[in-house]
Formats: sequence, structure tokens, C-alpha cells
Amino acid sequence: MPSSSGEQPDLPIPDPPDEPPVDYPDVPVCNADISIAADSRALMVRDPAVLARFSLDRVLNQIITLAVVQTTPEDLVKRLFDAQNPAAEGVFSDNPHCDDPDNAAFKNGAALFCPRAEGALASSPGLFEAGHPDSFEPVAIINRFDLTPTSGSNCGEHRIVYAKTSGRTDPANRVFLIFEAALPNPSGFDVITACRPVAEAWGSLATETDVETVADKLEELFFTGVQGFLPVVHPNNYGAISNENDAYGSSHGQVRVSQQMQVPWEMREYHLKRLPDGSTAFKLTFQPVTVKNNPLPELFDRANESETAVSFRSEFVDLSLWELAQKELPRVRMQTGKHFNMGESVVSGEASVDYASRAIGVAGSDFATEIQDAIAYHGLGKDCPPGDPLTPEAVLHRATSLTCAGCHAPQRFLGPERSLGCGLTFPSTLGEVHIDENGTLSEALTDVFLPRRAEVLSTYLQACDVGAIMNNLEPGNSAIPK
Repeated sequence: MPSSSGEQPDLPIPDPPDEPPVDYPDVPVCNADISIAADSRALMVRDPAVLARFSLDRVLNQIITLAVVQTTPEDLVKRLFDAQNPAAEGVFSDNPHCDDPDNAAFKNGAALFCPRAEGALASSPGLFEAGHPDSFEPVAIINRFDLTPTSGSNCGEHRIVYAKTSGRTDPANRVFLIFEAALPNPSGFDVITACRPVAEAWGSLATETDVETVADKLEELFFTGVQGFLPVVHPNNYGAISNENDAYGSSHGQVRVSQQMQVPWEMREYHLKRLPDGSTAFKLTFQPVTVKNNPLPELFDRANESETAVSFRSEFVDLSLWELAQKELPRVRMQTGKHFNMGESVVSGEASVDYASRAIGVAGSDFATEIQDAIAYHGLGKDCPPGDPLTPEAVLHRATSLTCAGCHAPQRFLGPERSLGCGLTFPSTLGEVHIDENGTLSEALTDVFLPRRAEVLSTYLQACDVGAIMNNLEPGNSAIPK
């Protein structure tokens, strides 16, 4: 049997016995009057009365119950953070640790920091004690229906953000847990009708003024399941049926951690797995995996002539450059194979995702020159605004902005103007986050991301233009966490 540190074979998680039968809705009728406001609860909910029903304890208890395992919420969270301890200092001997040779997160390169300060949370007695600095409180419930792929494999992601209480007063002690459930499409392929109950559930919150009604509807979506769907909070929806050998970007959900109990700030990713425990029972654990779409920075250095680096640079030019050169920010994408990703996305230091500093060197012999040649060959960026061309540096900055660290701290890599070239600018954040411990939102969310998500949801609910609906969704099965 493989070690508990690496990615494991998929094991089925029992569905709840009262799982609702699939009952597809009727083909929708066009209604062009439907409009979702960007600042409405249809996209994000931060009301304290609603969040009170979404405690971390409740979410984990539901996951445990539906997975049919014997464990506790405290054990799950402690094991998640114990993965940031070396084996010699680990709290759980059967847990993956940051120096395990078969740790799936670090198969492409060793952990930069082993241990991390966050590993101490594996021994904390206050994770579920109200008001304790180490406790986690929900700060936002987020609709990411816009991440629905055109393939119809799922109906987007539905997220809950938890913040460590200490971060409200101590800027050097901040941790966020983000539960990012990918909700499977019961039809497996039909986006237009089968995903509609989920879109309508969120859409109904757009004009709802009664907070208790909002809470009731979200409880149904997350804990019971709307028409034909499993509940969002289900062990299958956080990576249980994912592994590192999945086709690129085929998201089955994940749990991500954004953390700074020590410098540098970094982001990590986990999949929830149900594994045999050596007897007839099973155990549930968060297994560390690579951070998707976060290629190792050293791969951009043309002096790195390893087989992996050469292969990466070839794929970057052949597969990613076209999408990175798009003229609209929502269309800018990057496809990074799993074998190129790192186990942590780092905001500062030598291992940061500052790809331009690695690719730009001696003109004519660096990777930037290869990118420039490809831009010219394909005729990319021909109609850019005067004085703002699509340069190799701009392409590399766009790649950085698509990583976890680059998206959350763009000013660290793109400069104060956050220019992406050819008329595009990456919007500003709250330092290293888009939502802080008090539920404050970044300008990137309020001015750019939420309006785009509102457009996607509005167009879908209007049901007037199938082409526009599909054009708004993630292409093929390449949807990635964003």
C-alpha cells in the first residue's frame, strides 16, 4: 500500500442515503430582464447572522458524517497543519510531513521551509475555542459559478473563507482556510439546464433583504443540496476523486491555505482523501498537493537545461502564450502541467513567482528572447495602445498574475502600476489578500472580479444566448482554481 504521504488511489466515499434523485429542470425560457448586481448576495455573503451558521466545526462534522469515518474536526485541522512539520517534529506519525520523500506537494522540488511556523497549530488547543487566537471564523461565502467548465463536469465552485482570529489584531499572525468545493453536475455534461438549479439558488439571493431567508437558502445549498444535487459540503467535493495525474485543470475541488505566521507569505493546497487506515476502517485526511498553475520559477531560466525545464519552456511558448496574450483580462489564462508546479506559492524571496526576473537576462540568449520571437511570429499584440506594447516582460507578468501569490500580491511583482501590457492592468488587492479578517474586499474584487462574475451569472440566468453563456464559461475541462 502506498505511503500515507503521497497521492493515494481514489476510494469511493458513500453518498448520503437520502441523496435526492436527479430531476432535470425544464429548458429555460429567455428573460433578458434578469440582472445580477455585482455587490449583491448572489455573489458573496458576509452577513454575520448568515456566517454564524457556517462554522468550521459544522462544515467538518458534515464532511466526517458523509464520509463515514471516525475522526473529529480538530483532528482533521491539526493534521492539515502537521503536514508543515518535518517527520521528526510531527504530531501524528502516520501523517504526511514536509520532508517526506513521497509527499505529493514536493515531488517537483523540496519544501522551501520545513518546518513552517504554521506547523505549531497541529498542537494548538484553541482551534475550536471561540475567541482563541488560533480559532478560525468564517468571513465570506463565495459564489464561483463562473468557474463552471463548458464540458459540464461541474457547476462551478462554492467557497467558504475562514480567517484565523489572531489576524484581526496581529498582522504577523495571519492564516486563511478556504474550502473550495467543486459541485459535480448530476448530468455530467449538460451545462444549460442541469446546472440551472444551482445558478437560480444563488440568483435568488440578489434581491433578498431578509438575512434569515438568505441563511436558510444557503444552508439548503451547502448542507442539504438543491434539486438533484449533493450538498456543496460533501467529502467528494474537496478533491476526494482528484489526484496529481488528473488531466490538466480538471478541478474536483480543493482546500487552500493562505498563511503568514512567518515570512514569506505563501499559499498551499490540499485534497481531502478517504484512505484505508491499515485495518477494516478508513481515515479522512487533508493531503498536501502541488499548487495548481504555479510553475517553479527556475524553469523560466534558460540556463536551466534540465529535461523538465526545456519541456516547460517549450510548452509555455506553444500552449500558453496565445492565451496569455489575450486582450481582455478574463481571457488571460495559462496552462501549466502538474509536473511543473511547486508545492507552495511564495510572495517574496528567491523562490517567489517573479518569473520575469528569471526569464530576462542577456538579450539574445535568454527565455525572454524566445518569447519575443514567438510574439512576432504569431503576430500577437499588433493592435495594442501606443506606448504599451505586448512585451516578453508583460507576458511573464501575466503568467505571474495567474499564480496564487501573483494574484493576491500583484504589486510585489508587477510594480505599483501593476501593468500587464497591451492596455491591461491587474487590479489592486489588500496587500496579500482579496478578503481580510473583517470581510473587507479588495478593489480587484469590487471593481473587476465581482462585476465579471455578475455578468457571467446574469447571462446564464437570462438564458437568451447559448453562445454567450458558453463563451463566458471556462474552456473545455481546463477550469482551474482562481
